[in-house]
Amino acid sequence: MGVSKYIRVIFVSLFLCIMAAPVYAVDFAAHGYYRMRSESMWDLDAQKKNTGIAHDNNRFGLIAFNQMRLRVEPMLKVNDNISIHTQFDVLDNIVFGSQDTKQLEILSPVVGTVTLPAGPGSLSMVGGAAGENGSINVRRAWMDILFPIGKLRLGRQPSHWGLGIFQNDGQERQGDFGDSSDRIMFITQYEIGDGSGSLSGGLLWDIAWEAQSDPRIGGLAGAIRDNGQDTHQYAAVLLYERDDFSAGVFGGIRRRDAGSGSTTTATDALGNTCGIGSTLCSAGLDGKTLVYFGDVYGRYTYEEYDFKAEYVFIGGTMSTGAAINAIPFSVYAGGAAGDGIINLPAKQDVQVSMGALEASGAYKWGGEWNFKGGFAQGDASPLSQRITQYGFRPDYNIALLMFNVPLGTSPQLWGCSATNGAGCASTSQLAGGVPITGNFINNAYYVSTGYQHHLDIGDYIKKCNDFSVGGRVTTAYAHKNPLDLNFQAIMNDASLPVLRNGGKWYGVEADLLVEAEFYDHLYGVLEGGVLMPGSAYDTKTTTLVNPGGIIETIPADKANWSYGGRLTMMVEF
Repeated sequence: MGVSKYIRVIFVSLFLCIMAAPVYAVDFAAHGYYRMRSESMWDLDAQKKNTGIAHDNNRFGLIAFNQMRLRVEPMLKVNDNISIHTQFDVLDNIVFGSQDTKQLEILSPVVGTVTLPAGPGSLSMVGGAAGENGSINVRRAWMDILFPIGKLRLGRQPSHWGLGIFQNDGQERQGDFGDSSDRIMFITQYEIGDGSGSLSGGLLWDIAWEAQSDPRIGGLAGAIRDNGQDTHQYAAVLLYERDDFSAGVFGGIRRRDAGSGSTTTATDALGNTCGIGSTLCSAGLDGKTLVYFGDVYGRYTYEEYDFKAEYVFIGGTMSTGAAINAIPFSVYAGGAAGDGIINLPAKQDVQVSMGALEASGAYKWGGEWNFKGGFAQGDASPLSQRITQYGFRPDYNIALLMFNVPLGTSPQLWGCSATNGAGCASTSQLAGGVPITGNFINNAYYVSTGYQHHLDIGDYIKKCNDFSVGGRVTTAYAHKNPLDLNFQAIMNDASLPVLRNGGKWYGVEADLLVEAEFYDHLYGVLEGGVLMPGSAYDTKTTTLVNPGGIIETIPADKANWSYGGRLTMMVEF
């Protein structure tokens, strides 16, 4: 037998061995949706043009825009024990005609927009609030490994618990933001009795902020920060479940052992970098963080009625690393560079309470009712030394307008500023003119109730899976003044003003909606709402201490109604 025949025998033998080897099936699937929304809102500032007021609070009238998102969630199942999950948002809530996105920020009625540093001052999860990666947002990627005793989940993954007031993954149809965590989690489950109930438990390690760098990329030049400056969270979860009842707790601590004394850059009362002219100021003290939290959740189902409740407490101390130039008055020359810089302490007390209750019922004749109520602590003085204002996560929505979009306008403070120079020949805006309420529930007791009726229109539209009409009514009341700015107490200086707005009622919002599903995958909803504002949105001062008249008179201006409409179309796959 020649050499070529030997070669053919060898190749045939190799081929037969390969064909006889075990084959592992790999499953791939990609679910998600394409969503397009058209939104139109009128007078979110709750003010109208008033020519009789020198500095009226009217900022805008009509806001109308379209936006879109393509969410794709590829999943690779290697085998029955290993799977890889990802989530991508393409054109993530991009407004038509643009390519920019914007994260959700913290709105303060007087100081302005302040975003706390990600490391020392972040209570939320990583990954940004929305669309920070531009037109393509790689949100999540994680791996699941299933063992005989439980599941190990590794990577950047969604974080959700209970009703979603503290941890919300944003997976609902109208979700925009969503919490993610760089997490290592192990969970296990044990069946109780005859299997009608189960007890689940898990341990979680989150790295909420990483100060390190890969020396293979960045080298060893410059200062290398200590691992103690990373922000770590250690938590545990315990949940008992059966068909009609669930109860559980999610709790843990978040810590960061940073070196005290380092500084951050301050911002002034209008959000500009501090300093006179182009002079920059280093301010804001970095320090240690030790925050603890507990989140209790329960659910009970009786026949067609569902009841759910959640309560959250956050305590401890935290370093915000923030400094604010909120005292731009010519009579005050303290602080860094003589600009009245307020250095928030390296360790601030944290004391936040939040709670929510939901109830709903569904009937065979097509009717559904629902109720939502709750409380979220706030802070009337945005520069107080105790952090109490955190608020529900932004994807927990109760209404079309209220606590979903920035509403109202805080009184504008005009007067003699340090930036005007000697003699104060002119005046400028010192603070104010930003929304009273932001994109999340805080400083409020609220209730919302609604009804939705399902109609059978299959005889008229054959491909209609569901069609319903409904509405809801929402109201809220502030447990503290929406505005309480006591510069005298903040700076211990009797020459500074005190400004308070005593109106606490946010008003009443009424929403109507028409909702439908077609062709098994097409979902649409048309919503409209009107807010009849309460006294919290009126521009007025119930208390004004104004030594030396350094603040100009704030004219009273009653709030007017706000309107909104939204059309959402989704293809789900």
